[in-house]
Amino acid sequence: MPRKPGKTAPRFSRESLSTMTRVFRHWARLTLDRLWALWLAGFEWLLPGSIRRSLFGKLSVLLLVGTILVYLVAVGGLWWIASNIVDDSLRKQANQWVAEFDELGTPLYVSRKGKALLDMDKHIKNFPEIVFVRYYDTTGKKILAEFGRVKDPVVAPLDGDYLQRLTTALAATQQAHLFLDNEDVAGDYARILAPVRIRSIANDGLFDFSLDGQRETVKVIGFIEFGMDHRYYRGQFLRYVALGSVVIAIVFLFCLIAGRQLIRKALAPLTDLQTPLARLANGETNVSVESNGDTEIAVISDALNTTIRALKERDDTLRRLAEYDALTGLPNRVYFCKQVEKEVELFAREDTPSAILFIDLDRFKYVNDALGHAAGDRLLVQVAGLLKERLREQDICARFGGDEFTVLARRAGRQGAEEIARSINAIMKDYCFIEGGKKFNVYCSIGITMIDSDRFAGEEFVTQADIACYAAKARGRNRYHFYDANAKDMRSRETDIGWAQRIKDVVRENRLQLYYQPIVSTSGGDREMYEVLLRMPGKNGTPILPEVFFPVAERFGLLVDIDHWVIAHAMGALAGYRAAGRDLAFSINLSGQVFEDLSFADMIKEHLLRNQLPPSSIIFEITEQVAVRYMDRASGIMQSLSELGCRFALDDFGVGFSSFNYLKHLPVEFIKIDGSFVTQLHKNPIDQAMVRAIIEIARVLGKKTVIESVQDRKSMRLVKAYGADYLQGRYIGEPLDMPEQPPLRSAVG
Repeated sequence: MPRKPGKTAPRFSRESLSTMTRVFRHWARLTLDRLWALWLAGFEWLLPGSIRRSLFGKLSVLLLVGTILVYLVAVGGLWWIASNIVDDSLRKQANQWVAEFDELGTPLYVSRKGKALLDMDKHIKNFPEIVFVRYYDTTGKKILAEFGRVKDPVVAPLDGDYLQRLTTALAATQQAHLFLDNEDVAGDYARILAPVRIRSIANDGLFDFSLDGQRETVKVIGFIEFGMDHRYYRGQFLRYVALGSVVIAIVFLFCLIAGRQLIRKALAPLTDLQTPLARLANGETNVSVESNGDTEIAVISDALNTTIRALKERDDTLRRLAEYDALTGLPNRVYFCKQVEKEVELFAREDTPSAILFIDLDRFKYVNDALGHAAGDRLLVQVAGLLKERLREQDICARFGGDEFTVLARRAGRQGAEEIARSINAIMKDYCFIEGGKKFNVYCSIGITMIDSDRFAGEEFVTQADIACYAAKARGRNRYHFYDANAKDMRSRETDIGWAQRIKDVVRENRLQLYYQPIVSTSGGDREMYEVLLRMPGKNGTPILPEVFFPVAERFGLLVDIDHWVIAHAMGALAGYRAAGRDLAFSINLSGQVFEDLSFADMIKEHLLRNQLPPSSIIFEITEQVAVRYMDRASGIMQSLSELGCRFALDDFGVGFSSFNYLKHLPVEFIKIDGSFVTQLHKNPIDQAMVRAIIEIARVLGKKTVIESVQDRKSMRLVKAYGADYLQGRYIGEPLDMPEQPPLRSAVG
């Protein structure tokens, strides 16, 4: 049919065919992958839970199922092949018997004499597979002769249907016989039907035969029917097939066992990883994984070992930071108290006493103030080395804080503890610290308590040693003293223990109270500023001032906890006020101990981020004495927070060293002149000169001044006339439990 004009037959280029082929392959691969995934999911769903959770169990079941399937296919194939072989052999034997019975039965049709076949019975008795033999006439309805050991009454003379089928089958297959009963075996034997034929060559009537040009003629003169017993062959077939099936089953069973062992061996290194991985999941890092097995498992083992080493190094580093002093390398307070607790538990089991020595350097503050903080650090490092050299291997020496050291003398009685203390006093007496060409003798006072009871906790024993050290200082320093619970001065120190516990409870229960005192600008153009003040609730509800509980908190190392509490709650409150629309800034006091916390700057950043506060809204106050004592550490932390945007104020300026040289090294924005210069300012010319000088020098250095303790109008006018930037005091505003807007009194005008 011709194509219509304007239309062309579609053509497929080689590129389009290639693209279609790739798409089809991709689709087929995805389909097969999904079918395989569905099969695996269904297969796993049928498995018991214990096997489903085990890789070795899954592989073993897959191996078993695969082996069974292959075995069934192999045995089925064996049965099919053997059955075909038997059937083919049966047909071949039928052909042979047809030829033989045709030859033996020909005389019956030619001579019409049955005596030629009298030996047929004897002949077929030698072949047990032949059941019977019958010869029919040409019509197939008359039996001419019958032989055999079975007379089958069911078999009737051949009818036309059989003969027609025989003729059709012979013409189609060119075979010499036909299996009756639909060419299938019936009963215990097969019935075979075949024609009896004779072949002849026509002559020319002169008794002279010539094969040239002559054709052979075949004439059917009758029919043969005989039965072949196939039970013998089937029996042989079943025996051999059964034997073959058993042999195959044994081979497959061996392969299954060998395969399972190979899987177990191959997965053994992977299975061995379970124990170290479980220990690693429980937090243990002191584990190792053997690197063996196949390449893939060895790579996993090496990766795990690398990870474990990294975790162990990290944990060791964190543990060292948490339990060791960064300056001296000695254990810190936390680690020492843990070891004391263990020693108390050991005494409860073994009744073996130990001793705690609390060592305080007598002239450390003098050296630190005279030579600077760096020289004080070097002094502490040298003292730590002296103590470590003196102690026994089983003893523990720790830096407890500041210039305090502690020693846990394990399995040392009173006499042994006294000997250790006496030798430490002697070493320190002979020790001379040299710095800048100057020599300093640094002595120490030692308090001793015995761990000879389990009635006290570890911290209580440490406190007893601290109390005894205080008593040694009171008796003249450079000596040791044993704790005596009945001594009067020690009972007064035990009172401090109660205070320390109260402080701990108040901090833990969030019962400290914050008050806010306004700091106002003399120019009136700055944001609202408040100093955050701390109060501790008293038993009768009256707030307790920091001057009362801070000394105890400092001796018991609780100031850092208090600082963290104040920072967290003050920043949280500031975030609330700013969210309400007030542009406030809070000034927060810091103790010196907070600068020993290496993570302090990170903690401040976290609070600022959590409360979404601008860093400029936070001012940290440190005293002049703290700034000098912690110069190196404080300057680094202050610089880090200043770069972030936080601001700093130097508090109580003028009562300490009053060296403006320190201000060059500290990123301080505010100088708070101590209130002792202000309370009688209008009456004392010296105080007036001091305040005026500090303000002038601060202005030259680019610092802002804050006048504390402004108590009256006269003092306020004087400091404003001197050029002070900010004012603070009860005349300006009382400390309140929440910032008041506006402040009680204005400093403007």
